[in-house]
Amino acid sequence: MKNKKNHQLSFTTYEVSTKIKKDDPLQIIFTTIDWSFISTLLKDKYLPKKELTYEPESLFRAQLLIWLGEVTSNRNLAESLRFNARYCLLCGFDNFLKTPAHSTFSYFRKRIGKDLYYKILHRIIAQTVVVAYINQINISSNIVHIVVYSGSGEKKSCNCSGKRCKFTLPKEKSSEETTIKFTTKNFTAFGYKVKLIIRADNQLPQEIYLTTAE
Repeated sequence: MKNKKNHQLSFTTYEVSTKIKKDDPLQIIFTTIDWSFISTLLKDKYLPKKELTYEPESLFRAQLLIWLGEVTSNRNLAESLRFNARYCLLCGFDNFLKTPAHSTFSYFRKRIGKDLYYKILHRIIAQTVVVAYINQINISSNIVHIVVYSGSGEKKSCNCSGKRCKFTLPKEKSSEETTIKFTTKNFTAFGYKVKLIIRADNQLPQEIYLTTAE
């Protein structure tokens, strides 16, 4: 894979870059995450020295917007990148008039393969949750249930609204819930241990456990 080309911002994206605040939640997440591992994992998926239309890192940055609930689908994502210069800039696209079509994301996932796609996405999500916790950025429990433990194993907090954790309340499980299978993946990020409990049907984490480094 060819080294990243230098991006020259369009006037619009440059103007937006001067207006994004330092405490912008997406700005904090996107600038803190270590994206460098992506090119290493995808080095065999692209011809050497070939200039890419879109960098894989930028495509994964854009995919993270879906998981964070900023957009609802690849089609919605493609439209948002075209008209939302902030998204365009944070994802690393240099001109909002030359952003990916929704089919580009589907082709990209097919090209690198489902297993590798989710291997990368899960690692990005693990980092995202830690960055969000450290910087007190809210990730809705409707997206994923996040539980934080101390190094001694004591529960410190979770991202449920209100005082009571809705995941600990007694409830009857539907027949669908009892047949869902889960897998577990473990990561380390920014001094935290991260455990993802991933639904086998959609490959997205349902719960994430953080353990602080105490």
